[in-house]
Amino acid sequence: MSYTSHDLRQRYIELKQNMRMPGSVLFSQARYEIIRQLGEGGMGVTFLAHELSAADLKRPVVLKFVKDSLDPQRLAQFLREVQLSILFNHPNLISVYRLESEVIQADDGKGGLRQGRRLRGHTVYFSVMQYIDGWNLRQIVDRLRQVRIVLHQDISMYSLARVARGLQYVHDYQDEAGERQELVHRDVSPENILVDRFGRIKVSDFGIALPTRKGGGVGFLHAGNLRYCAPEQLSGGKLDRRCDIYNIGLLMYLLFTNTDRFGLEVHESDARDRIRRKMARSVLPDLGHISERCAAICDRCLREDPAERYQNCEDLANDIDLHLQETQKVVTNDQIEEMLHELFSPHPQFVSPRFVPLTGSDVLEQQNFDPTRLSATPEPAGPVATTPLPQID
Repeated sequence: MSYTSHDLRQRYIELKQNMRMPGSVLFSQARYEIIRQLGEGGMGVTFLAHELSAADLKRPVVLKFVKDSLDPQRLAQFLREVQLSILFNHPNLISVYRLESEVIQADDGKGGLRQGRRLRGHTVYFSVMQYIDGWNLRQIVDRLRQVRIVLHQDISMYSLARVARGLQYVHDYQDEAGERQELVHRDVSPENILVDRFGRIKVSDFGIALPTRKGGGVGFLHAGNLRYCAPEQLSGGKLDRRCDIYNIGLLMYLLFTNTDRFGLEVHESDARDRIRRKMARSVLPDLGHISERCAAICDRCLREDPAERYQNCEDLANDIDLHLQETQKVVTNDQIEEMLHELFSPHPQFVSPRFVPLTGSDVLEQQNFDPTRLSATPEPAGPVATTPLPQID
């Protein structure tokens, strides 16, 4: 890949950095005032911004820029992600509103303007996305570990059923010709599951989503989070929707135990071999504190052979709903909202009338949690940032 010159490339990089500084205002179909950077991943950088419209009305949005947009492969992948995401319309998926662009110009460094110095332009693309005021699952689990509790198992199951229904929509998505693309997310990790302050669950980041129709899922090595991959992702085998189901099982394991199943292994020099061997072992011995039905659902998601897992996310979500119905448990977004409010308070009590339909009392049952201990002994768990979610890769 060649550029006009190294100096010109560096100048473009400097200009892109300047346009993303706090206080910068971008003019396109709307005006966007950059507030601060939210996150940075392997493919993109995200910023909180105000979208300004007539009469100076403001709406918070997230702007996502591709990293190194001078690389045509990265830019093409970013544009594919936006093209996919902007068509999605589901309550459990992050909304992408539009694609915007700005042109930055730099001279070619070949003499003064009177001697024919030319300005060269480079188009910077960025997507405008829904802003989620809340947390991702990683932040929630980190806080749970701080206060030494695990999330109520039925709240965990209800939340992941919403994730499954969002992914079912993606898996079944059809193009304009009515042909199903058989998309696979490939990066269903805690950082990409967002929960707003009202308890609504959203799946984000389709940066490495893969259409597996016509054999497109063959030979693609794992490109996401090594902690959250299926056996076939790790070995570069054929991928389909069942690898996302495996990753949902890993999210269940995380919420049931506050631990990544492959957390320790990723730091070893032979991480892939260690993870691959652990994949062959059942998770049931680690889930003795969870109800047999919930443990069995998690175990089925994490079967090494894709044929032994749930074959689609709809069946998984229905099985979770059936479990809640049979146990007469009622979980709502209001309860998740209340749980998060308590969780991120200095002295969480988990006492609210909203918990009655779930527990039969106003106390949210928590494994290894005694609500009287914290009230009697005010030991703060330390300040916890409740900043908006980083929308990262």
